[in-house]
Amino acid sequence: MRAALREAIETHTAEVDDLFDKMAVVATELATNALRHGLPPTEVRLLREDDHLIIDVADHDLGTLPEVDADRPLGAGGLGLQLTKTFAIDVGWYRTEATKHVWASFPS
Repeated sequence: MRAALREAIETHTAEVDDLFDKMAVVATELATNALRHGLPPTEVRLLREDDHLIIDVADHDLGTLPEVDADRPLGAGGLGLQLTKTFAIDVGWYRTEATKHVWASFPS
């Protein structure tokens, strides 16, 4: 899964400086959050909508909301959503009947 996601991101970000690195960090952070705080299975998708690339990470924990832990001391981890908000042009989340999705949008 990781290799396929990496290849997809590389294919769509070749022309934009450091976009691949930012998207790789965000995909890793969001997937790690889903694995650590969500319920399996976790699904990571790379989507394209018009001139945006979207990383969409889903898990099956409908009871836990994604939130930034602003009180966490530096070095204690938990910076995934903060990094995502720094690197992406837009970040959000939504629920379906079975899954919770956290997404981040980037220019393509």
